[in-house]
Amino acid sequence: MDVPTPACSPSSSAQPPPSSSGVDVAVDAGKDDERRRLLLDAAIDGNLDLLASTPRNAFNEACIITTVINRLTIHLILGRPGMALELLPPAPSATGADATAGVWSTCGRALHLAATNGRTDVCRYLVQDLGIPVDALSDERETPLLLAATFGHTATAAWLLERGASPRAPDVDGETPLHWAAYNGDRDLAMLLLCKGADVGAANPRGTALHVAAMRGCPQVIRVLLRHGADPNKFASRVFTPLVSSLLGGSVECMKLLIEGGANVHAGGFSGATPLLLACSRRGNIGFVKCLLKAGADPNIPDELGRLPIEIAAVQGGKKLVQLLFPVTRCPPNMSGWSVAGIMSYVNSAAYKERVRKDSCKRKAELKLEGNKAYEIKDYDTAILMYNMALKFDDPNDIDASIYANKSLCWLRLGVGDEALSDAQACIRLWPDWGKGYYRQGEAFRFLQDYASAYAAFVKASELDPQNPKIANALRDLLERTKGASVSRRLEEGVQGRSQVLSGPCDQTVRGQGSFVQALGRGQPLSSGQ
Repeated sequence: MDVPTPACSPSSSAQPPPSSSGVDVAVDAGKDDERRRLLLDAAIDGNLDLLASTPRNAFNEACIITTVINRLTIHLILGRPGMALELLPPAPSATGADATAGVWSTCGRALHLAATNGRTDVCRYLVQDLGIPVDALSDERETPLLLAATFGHTATAAWLLERGASPRAPDVDGETPLHWAAYNGDRDLAMLLLCKGADVGAANPRGTALHVAAMRGCPQVIRVLLRHGADPNKFASRVFTPLVSSLLGGSVECMKLLIEGGANVHAGGFSGATPLLLACSRRGNIGFVKCLLKAGADPNIPDELGRLPIEIAAVQGGKKLVQLLFPVTRCPPNMSGWSVAGIMSYVNSAAYKERVRKDSCKRKAELKLEGNKAYEIKDYDTAILMYNMALKFDDPNDIDASIYANKSLCWLRLGVGDEALSDAQACIRLWPDWGKGYYRQGEAFRFLQDYASAYAAFVKASELDPQNPKIANALRDLLERTKGASVSRRLEEGVQGRSQVLSGPCDQTVRGQGSFVQALGRGQPLSSGQ
């Protein structure tokens, strides 16, 4: 059975069942699982006879199982055994509150599953007959309409809209139904959403629906969006416009439509990199370069290191691009032998490569400093942008993994645990012997309430940097705040050996708490470290 499901936040804590659910947790496990499976099949496959004979609360129970399985799989794939163990079902002998711990979730209701699978009849029954709100929210603030749009069920989305579903409601990441219509290239749904009042300019860090349509190479959707007033010059994350998105999406047709719709061919974003500079950085982009030049793009605007598009083309785009740009490019004052062959020779010279290396190092240091300044004034979004820009200039032979550690901390301050963990792990891959990388990883795991993995990361950090007081404080705080909680025996076996390798100030911190395993269960959310 193919069950597409909305993603659930790995940081979402498990909730106990509502007091009104009426679920008997002590019933025979085999019969209970079979009933849940049948109910889930009914919601997904559209078995109205079974649905009509089932109490409303049973739908919620059926959806819980899907949520738990999805979360368990995600945590195992991402290497979070501590969080996965907390989601495992209790032993068959468990009853009462212990039996339901770790498996209850408010994510995934029957209406969401029906919309996800395009079961319009089920949606009609749940909304009209049972009175379930048409805009009921999941844990990720996904409405049934958003899920129907996500999985390309236009007819279901149309019915939900007719019943009053909001075409503007975003999820926690700022994605709207219009974003997903653009992603799927669904022109009809995009038109319907816009006619029902969707915000054509709604944006998240990845941009507007126009950015998405351009990235996905969907000219039909682009036409609809432009007719409804989409801005072809709006920046996403202060970096790229829909025109750049069309370049990344590989569609010259989309680029032409955007230019006809008023896109600025010189818009360079924060870094100043124009679409022409970006087009010259990849082989096979002759069609894009021709399109941009025809639209009036200036081939003499340099990038932030002072390099012209023709230089970028000579290094990365190939000789054919150089030949195309040569007639319209002015010879820079520091270059001799102005010819196609001369340019190719110039960019491959040791002197040119050394100059670019030095300029790149200087620019990386400037951007990292800007990121640090933004962090100091708590402008974490700008700090992340600056750090990302700095990473563009990283020398493969001299990678600065501390930038990833800095990004991880910024994500923590913004409350985005998954991104914090991802950057911490990138730092560890690059500098596996640096204690701060494991410290950042531990902070991210702790934020995500995976306390076992957090402990393991903090212990590894203490091995590499035994005199670091921040690591000692992090261990002490973790143990104090989770003191008295219990965990699985398998969890104890997985991390117990690490307690033998502690040294420095961390050693006394852990041993002063007695058995550290007792303190690693899911407890109250912990604050991130400094």
